[in-house]
Amino acid sequence: MMTRSAARAGLLLLAGLLLPGCLFIRTTEHVITLKEDGSGDARMRLIDIRSDAPTDTLLARDYSVMMASIEKEGIDEFERGGRKVTSKQFFASGDTLSAEITYTFPNLNEVEGLKFHRNEMFVVVNEGREIERTNGSVESWVKGAKRIVWPRNAKHLMYQITEKKIPPARSLAPLYLKYGYSLPEGAK
Repeated sequence: MMTRSAARAGLLLLAGLLLPGCLFIRTTEHVITLKEDGSGDARMRLIDIRSDAPTDTLLARDYSVMMASIEKEGIDEFERGGRKVTSKQFFASGDTLSAEITYTFPNLNEVEGLKFHRNEMFVVVNEGREIERTNGSVESWVKGAKRIVWPRNAKHLMYQITEKKIPPARSLAPLYLKYGYSLPEGAK
């Protein structure tokens, strides 16, 4: 099970589809650079990755599934449609585990969450999430949501979104600091 997130693709990449618990990401940051032909490069940061697994064994299992997914299944799912992962890395600072995924895309339709209308591009940010920063314009939208809007000819899009509230969850940073990209014993 997974929480809604601006980084749905990142969650797929990290978590695969069969988790014993749920992974949550407190903050997502997207930086997208567009080329004249509509292709481009993107960097997605997933900041403060947590699991709601109630036991140490299930937490280790969530961690193992996440790490296995970033190596194969999640990459395959993410790259369907033409995106290509060019780098991926995790890093921990204190009790915060983050991931950074960079990728290329063949056209704007492959950028997760980006929509088009006439002369603008936009991302919808649902109620319950807060826009921390962006280089676009923020507008009110339906049912308490907001839109981040850029002109259709923009070449650089950036936005960072934070979940206002996530359920009780534990950081995966201690497992990353202990195991790195290895899998915990018996957690497969």
